Amino acid sequence: MRWLTPARLRYAWIAGAALWGGWLLSLLLGQNHLDRTGQVIGTDYLQFYAAGWMIRHGQAARLYDPEAQLAAERMIIGPHLPSYHAFLNPPFFALLFVPFSLLPYELSFALWSLLQLLLLALSLRALRSGHPFWKSMGWALTFLPVFASVSFGQNGLLSLALLTGVWRLWRKGHDLAAGGAAGLLLYKPHLLLGLLALWMVEGPRGRRAFLGFLLMGAALFVLSLAVLPEATWAYLSFAGAVYPDLPSWKAFPLWHLHSLRGFWRLLLPWWPRLADLLAALAALVGVIAVFRFWRSHRDPGLRFALAVALTLWLTPHAMIYDWAILILPAAILEEALPSKREEQRAIFAGIWLAAFLSAPLVLAARAAAGIALMPTLPTLAWGGWRVFQMAGLEIERGRNRI
Repeated sequence: MRWLTPARLRYAWIAGAALWGGWLLSLLLGQNHLDRTGQVIGTDYLQFYAAGWMIRHGQAARLYDPEAQLAAERMIIGPHLPSYHAFLNPPFFALLFVPFSLLPYELSFALWSLLQLLLLALSLRALRSGHPFWKSMGWALTFLPVFASVSFGQNGLLSLALLTGVWRLWRKGHDLAAGGAAGLLLYKPHLLLGLLALWMVEGPRGRRAFLGFLLMGAALFVLSLAVLPEATWAYLSFAGAVYPDLPSWKAFPLWHLHSLRGFWRLLLPWWPRLADLLAALAALVGVIAVFRFWRSHRDPGLRFALAVALTLWLTPHAMIYDWAILILPAAILEEALPSKREEQRAIFAGIWLAAFLSAPLVLAARAAAGIALMPTLPTLAWGGWRVFQMAGLEIERGRNRI
């Protein structure tokens, strides 16, 4: 693609360096657990740290009580805490942060950030073994969802690492183990929608993977029930009451919700039910398109890559950091369609640009007109359509060679 010149690509490096440099400077200039802008260091990490802290201090039964959560967060940060951070994940995920809560907050966040970067490095090693590692790592760090996962203290890179493990196991024919690894993602079950759809069309392999998934899910439920019984039942009640209409929460950061539901609610803020209906119809169109593709394309890499992309199309709740999982299909497609790498670069550049500009564009549009067009979802749809076209041309070329 002519417009992707080396000079223009350098802007991505400059933008990435500005992001990371500005964030680190803000941390250094902050005080009292807050950064220079007055936000809690690590932002969302506070909810994970507080969940581990509550379990360690015998408050597990109130893990999903907003008042108890807020009180715990004020104990950690202080009475100057600027905002409440709700813990929304299942109880077994809170157990992961019990040892992290033994450390002072800033040190704990630094350790979690380093762990995320390590998981990113391991994922890239597994996916791009024949490419220069530091170049791949550098490009990944310029991708806004990767930056958001680290700076927000979130778990997007953990999700990427787990999905990478699922792909490696699936590719090698370890179907049961692949399903079991996918079950570990139940801390964010909506990130499994594409894989569950893929397994529906994969015959015996899909059934074995689904069995592994069910076994892991049962094991995690038993673990939660055995260690945190009150929290487990509270979570089931909490999830049923809160998740169906989470975007309607007061002060919910809708500009960070990169899903069809978020797209239509930003575009039609006065008609949330109509927005949800249009999101469901668009999701159905995406499912039909991907299932038709799967019927005619048997390449396991293409099928898996589109399953991951379909997840972001279907999920009602994908924040900007969740889009870090797109690194996986990007790497798979490069290997599956080697003759189309230039076209793929255009797709990746489009998604990179849409993710980078989405928040300022949406916030500016909402301030000016009250409505906004989230650019990431249309860009994802365009990218999926281009993959359909590229794969079709590749198959046709192969037939002509025969």
